[in-house]
Amino acid sequence: MPYQFPPDVEQLVRAQMIAGDYRTEDDLLRDALKVLEEHRQTVIYDDPEVLAGVRRGLDEMKQGLGRPFEQFDTEFRAKHKLPRDA
Repeated sequence: MPYQFPPDVEQLVRAQMIAGDYRTEDDLLRDALKVLEEHRQTVIYDDPEVLAGVRRGLDEMKQGLGRPFEQFDTEFRAKHKLPRDA
């Protein structure tokens, strides 16, 4: 194998190669990364709770209920005793 995988990942790769679904490790990795990216996009863009939260935040902002990030940042850092550069 041209890639150095941890043993558990190597076992998964070999199983896929033996099953004959992929001609090369490159094909397998390309497909795996594509599916991972699709999954991430789905979680972010198709999750009703995420979308509801974004809509709620936008509505609050339109109503003037938001506050400048700098104000939030200052309060958050003070509450959690975080330095300015952390």
